[in-house]
Amino acid sequence: MHTWVSRKVLVTGGCGFIGSYLVEELVKEGAAVTVVDNLSTGVLSNLAAVIGDVRFIEADLVHFDKCMDACRGMDVVMNLVGKTNGVGYSSSHHGEMLFENTITQLNMLEAARRRDVKRFLVVSSSCVYPDDAPVPTPELPVMAGLPEQANEGYGWAKRIGELQAQFYHRETDMTIAICRPFNPYGGRYAWRGELNSHVVPTLIKKIMDGQNPLVVWGSGKQRRNFLHARDTAKLMMLLTDRYAGADPVNIGYEEDVSVAELVSLMCQQAGHHPEVIFDTSKPEGRFQKCVDATLLRKVTDNYEPKISMSDGIRDMMAWYQQTFKRSRLYGTVS
Repeated sequence: MHTWVSRKVLVTGGCGFIGSYLVEELVKEGAAVTVVDNLSTGVLSNLAAVIGDVRFIEADLVHFDKCMDACRGMDVVMNLVGKTNGVGYSSSHHGEMLFENTITQLNMLEAARRRDVKRFLVVSSSCVYPDDAPVPTPELPVMAGLPEQANEGYGWAKRIGELQAQFYHRETDMTIAICRPFNPYGGRYAWRGELNSHVVPTLIKKIMDGQNPLVVWGSGKQRRNFLHARDTAKLMMLLTDRYAGADPVNIGYEEDVSVAELVSLMCQQAGHHPEVIFDTSKPEGRFQKCVDATLLRKVTDNYEPKISMSDGIRDMMAWYQQTFKRSRLYGTVS
């Protein structure tokens, strides 16, 4: 997209598993990129391919003065900073998830307003939707029902961010895009243990560890959309560039898969065929998350994902080998 050439773009959380792909794509399109990250979960090595082409600032954006410093002179702010955890953690830490995500979102929006930044991307979440949302789920109003109960604190934080974005879009000169990603995954994921991690990396680790029996949280019947982080990043760019009207857009597509089907596909690619036990005493979140991508297709000229689920699983297997220093399946480096 020629529109990114020489634009001064700030990416917060730019060392993370989505943010780092976004930074790479922005550099490829000629943007002048500044990355801010506190490196609590992101790692600088995620930017290895472009580190010589970006400006990096290590800072914690819960501090408003750091947000003000980061926004100085920027044309665009793409705000990916936030605290994200798997359902095992989020379902019992609602207050923490609400506080930390609300503070960083509001800090960045207010700092951008004060620094006269003209364009901003708010990264919301599918967790804003209620448990009884229609399936496939269209872009419901931000205050429709209660947010997903297993991720209630996180969902409320994202709703507050969306509301503030809509107010600023109406009342200031900022033009703001809002996206609601559905289950992104990718090979730069920061592992935080089974309790704190998301479903794809958790399952890959168990399978590649050779766990037998393989214990899977929930019934296995819960269904999810999955989209690779690189495709997610490209769609964030398209929305920021083309649809900055403070009108939320889902990032995801209609095709979904049950967790049981996902486990089967992963086991097949890994060549590991354990007994599978579904532990229904564990939280599994909403029974079905399936996105309506009608608006997304309309505003991105029918963008089609470039990374298939099979290719994405191979990417996650490579992530496992790198993260846990496995030299071969189920074997450790001596």
